[in-house]
Amino acid sequence: MSSGETYARLEACRLYEGTVKTFWPLFARTCGELVSATATRVSVKADGVWRSVAAWPEGREFPYGLQGPAFAELAERSIREGVVMVPANMDGAPGLLLLSLATGEPTDASVLAVALAPGNLEDVDQAAAVLRLAVDTPLLFQRQRQLERVRRDVANYAQALEVLAATNVHTRFLTVSMALINELASRHRCSRVSLGWKEGVVIHVKAVSGTDRFERRMEVVQRLETAMEEAVEQDEEIAWPIWTDSDAVHRDHENYAKVERVGSVMSVPLRVDGEPRGVLTFERGESGATFSEHDALALRVVADQVARRLDDLYRNDRWFGARWATASRKWFAGFLGPKQTWLKLGAITGAVGLAFALFVPLSYRVNANFIVRAEALLHLPAPYEGYLSEVQVRPGDTVKAGDLLLSLDQSDLRVERAAALAERQRFASEMERAEADRKLADLRAAQAAYAQAQARVELIDYRLSRAEMRAPFDGVVVDGDLRERIGAPVKPGDVLMKVSRLAGLYVEMRVPERDVDLIAGSETAEVAFTTRPEDTFAVRIERIEPAAQVEREGNVFVVRGHLVNSEQAEWLRPGMSGIAKIESDRRTLAWIATHRLVDFVRLKFWW
Repeated sequence: MSSGETYARLEACRLYEGTVKTFWPLFARTCGELVSATATRVSVKADGVWRSVAAWPEGREFPYGLQGPAFAELAERSIREGVVMVPANMDGAPGLLLLSLATGEPTDASVLAVALAPGNLEDVDQAAAVLRLAVDTPLLFQRQRQLERVRRDVANYAQALEVLAATNVHTRFLTVSMALINELASRHRCSRVSLGWKEGVVIHVKAVSGTDRFERRMEVVQRLETAMEEAVEQDEEIAWPIWTDSDAVHRDHENYAKVERVGSVMSVPLRVDGEPRGVLTFERGESGATFSEHDALALRVVADQVARRLDDLYRNDRWFGARWATASRKWFAGFLGPKQTWLKLGAITGAVGLAFALFVPLSYRVNANFIVRAEALLHLPAPYEGYLSEVQVRPGDTVKAGDLLLSLDQSDLRVERAAALAERQRFASEMERAEADRKLADLRAAQAAYAQAQARVELIDYRLSRAEMRAPFDGVVVDGDLRERIGAPVKPGDVLMKVSRLAGLYVEMRVPERDVDLIAGSETAEVAFTTRPEDTFAVRIERIEPAAQVEREGNVFVVRGHLVNSEQAEWLRPGMSGIAKIESDRRTLAWIATHRLVDFVRLKFWW
């Protein structure tokens, strides 16, 4: 082989762009063909033992043993000296060359073993001279790979910065997500890009490129979420068709690609603090190129750059309850652990709550309905049969002592009084005449008639004096709206109006029979009115009625008490009602929650 061809073969090997796994067999073959060797081997020292990593030709046994102390001694010598030559012996065995290979790593020990056809010593020297040109090929290959890696890294970071610039103009989670996936779909020639985000322990699709809205219950979305969860559970990039050196489980990606007729699909996790929070899934049609490991590396750089911002937007672009729940879980995970945080917190909270409910007594109060009563309630009946003439007040009006409440028509009484006065005058004249005629019997009869007429006048005057009904004391009208009955007849004894005294109001609480034993020694209570539930008033209990009253809901005991500082409630009126809470003994929460059930069971199953 000419020197030009030799250099061309070496140059091709040095510029090889394949993987390390395919480079070593190519290198072994190239070196063997350069010197017309019968066989070549590349051996590497690992854990103190020399192992063969490449052979040419494949399947042909090497004429020298490449293991054992003899080969180890020759290999160590070649590393020290660079080249070790073993010429062919008289038995026709081929010559052997051992050359130390430069890989750029001082800790790596690699040698090239070359078996030559039997010949003179000059042939071995010439082969050694040619192969010395090839010993730095692994080093150049490694440098070429490093350079190519740097170029890809620069391109990937430049792409990541451009994608960030395209998404930074938005401030909401969904708008940033749409901008991100649309930009990635355009740059990587994808038919569709989807973003899934972790909610609890499952992944939900949040955005799909080229689609503003989608139905989460669609089968395609559910299959996509299943594929995303497969990548999150393994916390690594997964592609279909699968990469040759990948050992990841890809069943859900394969199923998604086949069902949806996608040429290739790849999922890249979005990690925050080393934990996957979301997934980017890329799809290409059947005519598109499959995703390579270089694509995965480029997209991983983008995912690492956008994950933190997406996570911040997702946590802050929600209603305050969800944000508080997430922050609480993160805080509790600091000392409870990141796994099953809510379950651990619930168990601890339940245990503390149970201990508190069983052993810590609290103030217990019995609930009861109440109504405000008045110490003095005056009923005003009709004084005589007549007609309503005037009504000055209606229920709810506050009155002073002597204020006119209502009046009856007096015209008929005045006519009767005039007739009675005339009749009385007539009998007076008869008395005078009988006295002048000295008729004693007629005088006695006239005197009796005069007395009768006088009594009638007095009766009429009495009724006239009661025709105007006035307030007997300061109070409030609680019943008797008569404004629509003006002119209507009334009969003696008909209650026309009720007036209650505001002073001396008391509270009448109606406690169910089942709770009366709990308040036997109670002295205070608190009430809240239906009309003003925001205000509460203290009550001083005076007595408990000894006899129960029967009501529709069951027997109740009446508890009477006076409001403390009731003069501050100017709006307070008799008949107002609400809920009263009567102080009882201190009880535990467990007793409060179960005593009704326990009492029921005792009543039903006692023997």
